[in-house]
Amino acid sequence: MASSTVARSRLPQSKLDSDDAMALRAAELSAWARRNVRMIIGIAAVALVVVGGLVVWKYTQGQKRAAAGERLLAMSANPALLTASGTRELETFINQYDGTPEADEARLLLGQSLLDQGQAARAIPHLQKIANGGSGLAAQAAMMLGSTYAQANDRPAAIRAYQQAADKAGMKYQKFEALGQAAVQHEAAGNHKAAADIYKALLADSEVGSQQATVIEMRLTEALARAAGR
Repeated sequence: MASSTVARSRLPQSKLDSDDAMALRAAELSAWARRNVRMIIGIAAVALVVVGGLVVWKYTQGQKRAAAGERLLAMSANPALLTASGTRELETFINQYDGTPEADEARLLLGQSLLDQGQAARAIPHLQKIANGGSGLAAQAAMMLGSTYAQANDRPAAIRAYQQAADKAGMKYQKFEALGQAAVQHEAAGNHKAAADIYKALLADSEVGSQQATVIEMRLTEALARAAGR
């Protein structure tokens, strides 16, 4: 009986000690806050400035994108956009709205405009900027690069661009198109074995019996025959 009485008598004391400890910690925290009130105010002010800055930046970016979208839509309605005068307008737009998805769209249009004007050398840097980035237009830009290099008979550069387009492709058909073009460039360069290797990979990834598989199998047979010297 004595032991149970002692145990019961210790419980309130333990609870009291816990409450005292909490009160002591609260008092210490309050005292620390009073001693460091200027630092706390300074930290709060900095945090407020940072949060406010982020809100303003997001709002500004949203306004910038909205303005860029409206202007690009209006520009796209101009039949002369892909002419020399349109080229200058696109360059001005890109400089003004650089960093937005709309600027990447304008770069793609600019690249196409320069290609149509026979200025492939000027188009390449614009297309490379998109192809090497993380834009959703990267695969399309790489495909245009491949076509540009192919027209200039730069087979190695064309193959690299088409391979890059395949790597960036978000859809299976885009990947197939890019790799198919890379194979064509290998064949044009006389490297039929490399072309056959690509066709084998494409065939393995095609639905058995589909029209696509039939076409790829035919190209593979031709590439293997040429690689064997037949």
